[in-house]
Amino acid sequence: MTLFKNKLKVGLVLGLSLLALTGCSAKKAPVASTETVVEAVPVKIEESISEDVYESVYTIGEIKASDSYQVNAMSNGDVTTVNYVVGDYVDEGEILFTIETEDFEVDRDSKMTQVSNGVSQAKLALDNALTQLEDTRKLFDSGISSKAQLDGAEMSYDNAKISYQNALNSYNSTKHTYDSMSDNYEIKAPVSGIITSSTIIENMFATTQNGMVIEVVDAYKIDANIPSKYINDVKENQSVEVYVPTLEKTFKGRVSTVSISGKTGVYPVEIVLEENSDELRTGMYSELWIQTSDASLGLWLPSKALLQENGESFVYTVNEGIAEKYLVEVLSLRGDTIAVKSELNKEQPVIVYGKEYVTDGIEVIVQ
Repeated sequence: MTLFKNKLKVGLVLGLSLLALTGCSAKKAPVASTETVVEAVPVKIEESISEDVYESVYTIGEIKASDSYQVNAMSNGDVTTVNYVVGDYVDEGEILFTIETEDFEVDRDSKMTQVSNGVSQAKLALDNALTQLEDTRKLFDSGISSKAQLDGAEMSYDNAKISYQNALNSYNSTKHTYDSMSDNYEIKAPVSGIITSSTIIENMFATTQNGMVIEVVDAYKIDANIPSKYINDVKENQSVEVYVPTLEKTFKGRVSTVSISGKTGVYPVEIVLEENSDELRTGMYSELWIQTSDASLGLWLPSKALLQENGESFVYTVNEGIAEKYLVEVLSLRGDTIAVKSELNKEQPVIVYGKEYVTDGIEVIVQ
């Protein structure tokens, strides 16, 4: 009986132990997930440029003033005053510099005294001839003087009138000449513009080879050359995109002249800028695209949107939070923009920052 109880106790203990182990094993331990959670890539986007890309001829040129005037001394002499220097803006009619006039004034006064005396002498001779004529007429009427004497008096009077008129003409001509020559000693600006060069210094002895250059800067032009291969595509009044790398800006222009005479395979053309800017300066290098067709070839994009890999050029756009890849054909580069041919349209913004971490179809967050 005692042995049976002991076996029963052992059986109960083993049973409870197994039950406890079974209960514990029913609870599953947490399993670590092997799935990778992909977070959306933060990006920044920019709109495409609202301009079409047209068929065009590319060339380069240098910006010049629309007009340039060389203003030299008109007479030799010492420079007494210089009112403007290189870089100054001058208005039309302002005195640029003056030349010493002492020698001129001495010469003028001497000549004017000479011709003035000539007028006085001719006037005296005319008065005497008139008196002689009147006296001769009285004597002729009284029968004392002959007809020949009267004719001689009349002829003398007519000659005196001619001499007096010649003296007056000489006086007026000489005065006009010296009045005109006096302008040669005050050199004035023929136009408004900027002084771009000068060989005039105060107190120097100037000759007619010394002077200043004034450039008219209310408008600018560009002289460029077109290869003979494209010259027949370029016409007057065609639109021109003018990019100035120094300013990193683009200006509108128009073809003003196309030369029909070429040299060494190129033909000169002149482009007039239709826009102005205080930042523009003569001598700046410029890149030109002369539009030769109205048919659109593509669109302009920010150059920082472009990616290149395995010989492909492409950009990413965003559609409802998902990155989409578009292949592009790069047509030309203009500063910080590129002309591309693609299935993109102007309404689709492109990713410009964060693009290196983007793949086609990935979720993105536009910041």
